[in-house]
Amino acid sequence: MRTLTAEWLATALDAPARVGASEGGRVHAPSSAAENPAWGDNRHMSEHEQALEGGNLNPGVVRVGDTVRRSAGSWTPAVHDLLQHLADRSYPAPRPLGIDDDGREVLTFIPGECVHPDNLDMLQTDSSMRRVGRLITEYHRAQTGYVSPPDALWRKDGQDPTGSTEVIAHNDLAPWNLISGPTGWVFIDWDLAAPGRRMWDLAWALHSFVGLWPDSPIAHDDTVRRIAAFCDGAAIDHSDRPRLLDVVVERTRHHSLMLRSRAREGDAEYQRLVDDGHAHAWEQGSNHVAANRDRWASALRA
Repeated sequence: MRTLTAEWLATALDAPARVGASEGGRVHAPSSAAENPAWGDNRHMSEHEQALEGGNLNPGVVRVGDTVRRSAGSWTPAVHDLLQHLADRSYPAPRPLGIDDDGREVLTFIPGECVHPDNLDMLQTDSSMRRVGRLITEYHRAQTGYVSPPDALWRKDGQDPTGSTEVIAHNDLAPWNLISGPTGWVFIDWDLAAPGRRMWDLAWALHSFVGLWPDSPIAHDDTVRRIAAFCDGAAIDHSDRPRLLDVVVERTRHHSLMLRSRAREGDAEYQRLVDDGHAHAWEQGSNHVAANRDRWASALRA
């Protein structure tokens, strides 16, 4: 199979952070979780900050020691509650450490290399597709028994419009949010998490990890094999795989429309994304899957 290139992944909505430089603050627990032992002695830390580049919708992300600081929002308490549940279940993800004196959320720093854009060779093999599919399904299974706070607020960007509460979807499971490090593969950037269908979460990941773009260099047979490997890892029944392709079309089209809608509402960041071609790229990605859906589905049944 041909080596994957960055071109068909260059339309990422939220590229992950990279190291740069800046200055620091202290951490304190929000009152609703002041007894959380995960925060340890980090509450009064004051260290040099390193600016982390990347992230179209959350600028100003910095690293302080072994923590990451980023802008908090109304959704942060719900996301931290979810992340604490995942930590309790030993699922690999950033751990929530509270809020610092500047009102920023504080998370554990995940060491390693981001897969996108410089390490796409990690995604060349069928085994890598199975691995990422399995990691996502393990996340969904780790939610067993989880009940979100009754007053939980979640971000709407990327949220499943059906109102499903089947899982708490990450909503941006993609190479630009996957870190490969000493402890294995870990997804970061959980701020878009919100209730939704499991298929909704898997659809975005399938499109992004397999590389279902019009300019993808991957041949038809290789594409089908990679889709199948991802589905094997994610434990998706053969009979459900054509339906997953339908949700891929739905999910990517919804994203394109959402970007344009938010831009029309006057949001400058979304207008910038539209101007930079993100909405068009996701629309083209959706059209590409729709055009090939029957051919891929037929091959997946063979």
